[in-house]
Parts: sequence; structure tokens; C-alpha cells
Amino acid sequence: MRDSIRSCDVTMRPSFRVLFLIVTGSVALHISTLTTFIMLVGYVAFERFDWWLARREREKKFDEIIFNWEPSKEEPESEEQGGISRIRLTGQNQIITARIADLLRGM
Repeated sequence: MRDSIRSCDVTMRPSFRVLFLIVTGSVALHISTLTTFIMLVGYVAFERFDWWLARREREKKFDEIIFNWEPSKEEPESEEQGGISRIRLTGQNQIITARIADLLRGM
């Protein structure tokens, strides 16, 4: 299940508008090519770092919601997490639910 969450994650794409604005602003302000290149590399690096942090937080939230359920002591057919309980799915129902979740994540 964790692999399907990670596989549906979209790869990072830097904003081409920002890259265009950096280049055109550098040309308009007569900034050297080396400085412009350093700004572009810095922008892409920080954009990638921001994307990585957001993805890590999103995965933590998924892990909390999906994987931190413990079997109920009172009812063996239920699971509990922080005062909330749910019915544990078995067999075919679990497979169908996982497939529907994968479809919804892919949208």
C-alpha cells in the first residue's frame, strides 16, 4: 500500500514562468550570465527542497491515517486510533477498498 502512495506522487516540475522571469529580469538589468545561472540553479534547488519537504509531510500524514490503527481490545472485528474506531475489513473487501483508494489518489 505504501508503494502505491509513493508511485502516484507527481514528479517535481519547476515553474517555467519563474525561470523565464529570472532570465528576462537578468537581461533587463544587465546582470552577468554567471550570476543569472547561479540564480537559476538556486531557484531550482530550493524549489526541489520545498517539494521534498512537502512530500515528506504528506507521507507522514498518510502513514498516520492509514497505518497506525491498533486492534480493539473489546471488539476483535474493530480497530482503534485515538478514540476513533472502525470495522476491520477482511479478504475481498480489503482488496476492493485498496483499489478504489488507488483510483481516487490517481485522479
